[in-house]
Amino acid sequence: MPTESTFLFAGLLFLAAALGYIFARYGDPDEDEDALRESARANFVRGFRHLLDEEPDQAVDVFTSSGDINEEGLDTQIAVGGLFRRRGEVDRAIRMHQNLVDRPGVSRAQRDKARFALAEDYFSAGLFDRAEDLYLQLREAGEYRIAALKRLLRICEVTAEWDRAVDLCGELLRITSDAVPPAQLAHYYCELAEQARNKSAWHEAYRLLEQAEAVEPGKLRGTLIRGDLAADQGQAAAAAAPYAEIARAFPSMLGDVLPRLLRTVPEAGIEPLLREVTGTPEGLRGIALAVIRDPQIVHPAAVDCLGRFIEQQPILRDLAGAGMPVPATPDARREAIGRVRKALHQLARPGTNYQCADCGYYSSSLQWQCPGCRAWDTVRAADRLLFKGSPV
Repeated sequence: MPTESTFLFAGLLFLAAALGYIFARYGDPDEDEDALRESARANFVRGFRHLLDEEPDQAVDVFTSSGDINEEGLDTQIAVGGLFRRRGEVDRAIRMHQNLVDRPGVSRAQRDKARFALAEDYFSAGLFDRAEDLYLQLREAGEYRIAALKRLLRICEVTAEWDRAVDLCGELLRITSDAVPPAQLAHYYCELAEQARNKSAWHEAYRLLEQAEAVEPGKLRGTLIRGDLAADQGQAAAAAAPYAEIARAFPSMLGDVLPRLLRTVPEAGIEPLLREVTGTPEGLRGIALAVIRDPQIVHPAAVDCLGRFIEQQPILRDLAGAGMPVPATPDARREAIGRVRKALHQLARPGTNYQCADCGYYSSSLQWQCPGCRAWDTVRAADRLLFKGSPV
């Protein structure tokens, strides 16, 4: 029985055949042109029949064996190849589009159109070296220049060529000022700063952070890297300031920042800071989530924040049981908090600490760029996994 994809193919081919017939019937009565259009129409119909019969390879053979091809036929074959690509049948898409690229007699504009479609096939298949060669050829083609540069930028992201990504951003921004979001370019500088930090190239890392700041002032990631750089050099006080800034402004980051705070903020300052942060429901939730997920956090002030969160949640309070009356003795309270913490830690599914707000991709650690959809700044702490239905 024909599938839904078959009907998509059939509709496209039928439309192309109908257009070919209309142009042949009512267009310029040039005999050569008429013959060309009639031949193209016949090929479309043959391909249509093969696709209805679930014979895609025979359909591809029909298209690629055609002689001269007009603009309508080229557009239709590119569209059919695109449908093959979206179905995951990249080998068939490549055959069709490569055939169009290699055809003699096509115009420069037609060849560029087919070349871009072929590059998209290779990109979809993960053959980035082949895709890159084609995008580089299209780099100077006016119609596809921006699209090709953006694809080259995506390849740089996959291969972690951040220096080259910065250069490509510069080229794109010289074409049009809104070609690259500032946040994206700032992340490239942050990636380079992380690389410099890993090599203990402190001055280079700070220089790159300044460039990120110039592109997008007040960037969260840059603030976090500044704290990490200071901590790496044993400058606890200098590290504590950016960590505390993040804790106050971005409660959702507490899962990553709280362990850093506990290592760098002086003992006398940690309790006042936690009281300040937990003055909002989001801050209290963030610290509770951090304590539940990280068994290494044992600081009494942080664990007490989890206790306060539990006391505000009817479901969690019931889970704590009779061992945590209000008020409770200190020992009974600590025992009840520990019981709830252990249960919730075990309930948290491995690898689901974070989730992309765009595509839903789960990860075990914070990712500045989603590995699934490749969007920047969309991964968030998936706290609903632990506090689903919580009124806070």
